[in-house]
Amino acid sequence: MDKAEQKLKSILNEFFRDNFYKDGIIGLRESLINKNNYKDYWEDIIRLIINRNMEKNTPFKLLSDAANIPLDENTDEEAYKWLLLMVINSQGNKNFKIIEY
Repeated sequence: MDKAEQKLKSILNEFFRDNFYKDGIIGLRESLINKNNYKDYWEDIIRLIINRNMEKNTPFKLLSDAANIPLDENTDEEAYKWLLLMVINSQGNKNFKIIEY
């Protein structure tokens, strides 16, 4: 697992594991605005998700294991959809509308 994947796993665990989706997004937004250590890897994480550069089963396992997120389908395809929506929703401040999954 490369550094961007490790940071993504950490983000999923910290913001989504024990929180509702909306609260996780708000926490992630605040974290990125405050420029904590995730900010340094955020562009790499976005590229990882958009380019679908993770090995087979990794996206699904990240959501399942790190964030305990139930998906409509237990596939990498569905995991990438969820992750892409997370990236989209992470943009902006806490008052920006959140698109629900």
